[in-house]
Amino acid sequence: MLDSFHYNYYLTINNFGFYKKRAGICFTADMITGVCGKRFNKPHRFKTCTSGNSIVRLVLLAPLLPCLVAMSGLLGAIIICLFEGQPWLEYAKWIGWLILINFALVNLTPYLSTFVKEKCVYFDRENQKVSFTFDIPHCTERDEFGNCCFDYSEINLRYQRVTTDQYGATTYAPIISHKDGQKFPKAKITAIVNENGRVPIECLMLFEDIRRFMDKSKPLPESPEYEGFRHLDPVTAEHDKAIGRPASYWSEMSLEQQFKVANKIYEPIYELNEEFPKKPLPEMKEPWKHWKPDGKKGEGKGLKHEILLIAMQLFTAKPM
Repeated sequence: MLDSFHYNYYLTINNFGFYKKRAGICFTADMITGVCGKRFNKPHRFKTCTSGNSIVRLVLLAPLLPCLVAMSGLLGAIIICLFEGQPWLEYAKWIGWLILINFALVNLTPYLSTFVKEKCVYFDRENQKVSFTFDIPHCTERDEFGNCCFDYSEINLRYQRVTTDQYGATTYAPIISHKDGQKFPKAKITAIVNENGRVPIECLMLFEDIRRFMDKSKPLPESPEYEGFRHLDPVTAEHDKAIGRPASYWSEMSLEQQFKVANKIYEPIYELNEEFPKKPLPEMKEPWKHWKPDGKKGEGKGLKHEILLIAMQLFTAKPM
């Protein structure tokens, strides 16, 4: 059942260079992608899945809680002082110092994340291999980057039900592992999905996305994440030329419009509300016949989003 396509949802929003040289006041944001993102800047060939318990995420989020608690405490103290008519400038001075510290942390933590080895798995469409960025005992084959790799046919995609708290709340987690769990027990990661739903649809769509990407008999899926790289994949380039696909369709859309298109595509999936629908949903083809780009190329979320991002960085030290 898991080897069949049911949802056919592959559209991944293009973030217009989310990890660019500057994001808000974070001038080291491009370092956040770490080893996986920097080494495999070839989305037509590699698809990467990061582990949900990656140490890199821990490094990036470590300053958030103490900085948020400190800022909240200082703001609370100022409010109390104002109500009671007491001096509050001393607390304002400490807030100023905390903002400077947060500015430093926002730019320091992405740099520190580069010293931590990213725990992820990546799928190689060209060579039909799957590589792990961490040591796996008994693994004998290495890819061009020196990482342990296996044939794609040896990899198992499954999900499992996970209890998330002491009250018994459950969610579903996608597992990517080697089929021979006894010989390669370390060849396993719990991947990240967009939402921790009470149904396994998000996991299933991730697996369909991976299987569709690795199917060399078909062109790359019609999705913004491959825009600008489609011509580098021979099968995709031939397909796009045959149907007369616009070379820069998705890149002519604003991020807001891409989200609207994604929501439209998502609607029948959630209306279905079935683990394995009897009739597979159709894959999106030639979307330019249905949605005309708004022409706001690369505008992202605009000035409002930038201001909110900077405020979050200064108050919590969270880089992104």
